Amino acid sequence: MKTEDKYWMKTFKLSTWMALPMLLLLSCNGGFKTTDKGLVYKFTQGDALKKPYGPHHFMLLNHMLIGPDGDTLENSFKSDTLEELPYPLQAKNELLEALMMMGTGTEMEVKISTDSLKQKIGGSPLIGLLESGKEARFIIRVDRVLTAEDYDAYRNQKFLNRIMAENKLIDEYAAKHVVANLPEGGWLLDSSKMIKYRIKQKDGSYDFSQRRLENAPILKGNTAASFHCEVYNIDGTLLVNSSMEGRLYRAEKVGTDPFESALAIYDVKCLNILPFYLTVGEEGEFLVTSANGYGNKGRIGVPPYAPLRVVIKSVTPE
Repeated sequence: MKTEDKYWMKTFKLSTWMALPMLLLLSCNGGFKTTDKGLVYKFTQGDALKKPYGPHHFMLLNHMLIGPDGDTLENSFKSDTLEELPYPLQAKNELLEALMMMGTGTEMEVKISTDSLKQKIGGSPLIGLLESGKEARFIIRVDRVLTAEDYDAYRNQKFLNRIMAENKLIDEYAAKHVVANLPEGGWLLDSSKMIKYRIKQKDGSYDFSQRRLENAPILKGNTAASFHCEVYNIDGTLLVNSSMEGRLYRAEKVGTDPFESALAIYDVKCLNILPFYLTVGEEGEFLVTSANGYGNKGRIGVPPYAPLRVVIKSVTPE
């Protein structure tokens, strides 16, 4: 064997033996790496950005939080909408450092101590109950990173899609529940507030001629009103029934227009507003989009962006 060949063979063997401990370490650690700031991570899809994005970018992503015992604590992958976050410009903690490394189509697994997790997301009751000194995991998948202009277009299209989907459910309900011999089944529509409604008067007839929500509220001179109410999912599932609770609800406002000045007492936004459009002896039935319901987060038994059927009656002005 030539001297030159012997040299390269010796160099190859030496480099192989030097690399072996590193390969064994990565294998034992499941492929995870640790940054200087303490982020423990591995990419399960794609690679780290060579250069972070600058300002005015937004991330569309999903995440899953898995507890020390393998139980899923949070899972936005089940949601039908992506989470939206401004692209971070500073790695102030492990999670922001992780996001700064991620681009379109990447997925990362992050290990984080339960103690650190409690400090960063202390408001969550599930996280607050985690045993200290353990290790949790985040799975983060970035769908897209958008410029500010593209993000505005995405938001606008998303809003339109949501409104169309919610109003389709509302229209389908209204078409199945009509009052005979009344135009449109007795339903009126305020398109600016995205509310379809009908109001039954004291004598049992429906006030179809007056467009209540387009006019000043009947109780504009009152600062409060007590009332009974029922709230349903659009599929008919009962969510709230004040009579069954054995109490009256109460709405309050500080100005003449309740849409602008009602106090946010109830999670269902319209319960703070619509009682002022009814008077004694009337019963209002309202089909509302999520903007006047539980919003984009929903609640237990109510999915995000869910339209609702709301019945308000026994209104007493104060």
